[in-house]
Amino acid sequence: MKKLLVMAAVTVAATNAFAGVKLVVRSDYVNTPAYDAANGSEVAGTSLFQPNVARLYLTGMVGDATIDAGLNLRSFVADTTFPGGAQKVMTVDKFVEHLTISKPMDNFTFTAGKMWMNVGGFERRAFYDGDTYLTSLANGGVGGRTAGAGTDSEGAVVTPENMSGVAAAYTITPDHKVEFQLANQTNSDSELLTSVNKRHTMGLAYWGSFADKMVQTYLSYTLGAADTTTTGHEQTFLGAGFRIAPMENLTVDLEYLANTDKENAGDTKSETTSTFVEARYKMGMWVPVVKYEMATNKVADNDNFKRDAFAVALEVVPKAEDAFRYHVAYTSIKDKDFAGALAGSEDTTKNIITVGFKYVGDIVK
Repeated sequence: MKKLLVMAAVTVAATNAFAGVKLVVRSDYVNTPAYDAANGSEVAGTSLFQPNVARLYLTGMVGDATIDAGLNLRSFVADTTFPGGAQKVMTVDKFVEHLTISKPMDNFTFTAGKMWMNVGGFERRAFYDGDTYLTSLANGGVGGRTAGAGTDSEGAVVTPENMSGVAAAYTITPDHKVEFQLANQTNSDSELLTSVNKRHTMGLAYWGSFADKMVQTYLSYTLGAADTTTTGHEQTFLGAGFRIAPMENLTVDLEYLANTDKENAGDTKSETTSTFVEARYKMGMWVPVVKYEMATNKVADNDNFKRDAFAVALEVVPKAEDAFRYHVAYTSIKDKDFAGALAGSEDTTKNIITVGFKYVGDIVK
């Protein structure tokens, strides 16, 4: 409780010190009908109200340097040290999504702090801000269960969270930029005390736009180190994407993500790849959204499963100046072609119905 009070005090102080304070909240009613798990047993349906996103974005200036922060208001981890069983607690790492200070020098911008990592492409920003109804396998999207009361299917190698480090960005032209990041390793512990914190994660990213921003693109490649006490891991995170506006009010995102994890001791490699396309078309107060994904998952050089998934949604903004958006979505995630440790499992399809709202507003105006 004392930690939460301190965090609340810091947040209140920050709202007075920062020039921009944006609150982002998305809350959903999520219904998942019963379905058959990969082992053939039935998984009971669920009906839940879920706080999808609750975050403060703070920006301010110190001279010509920019301070940028994202603070999670609801993001918990299970603390197993509590008597009587694990309880949800808020930690500093979960509370601070990112917190950086950036200083420009000619065409360069230098950044330090807990950084937004250049992995996961357009989609990663979208699901952090509650703007997607289907998260890809490579970005941590979860499918149906492999056993009736067992583990949900997920990628063997997913994009890492934000990490502490430094970065240098160079603006080639107003439409083209590159950035190099040097951060802690991807499985770094928050106390930075254990012996596994011995290498760094490095990444290079490029962003560009063409034809008066009708085509926007990015390319990112990150090398991660995930050492454990017994063995080393070499991780890579590749992302490539295009955002195309072929006509007014229509945007189409096409992205490819490939994550790998090679274990040095066993010389085996796990891999998770996702290819997906999303289209949005604005028609006054209505915004239809369609997304489709194809993904593969491999564990220790062996095929694990494949995924076909889609989402269709309708967003409604009754007033353009209103801070509220309402949405309804239908998502279907099919995992198939199980192999390796899951060989013999049946195809499993998990359907999800989502109804909710999103609020975005500057709370200091």
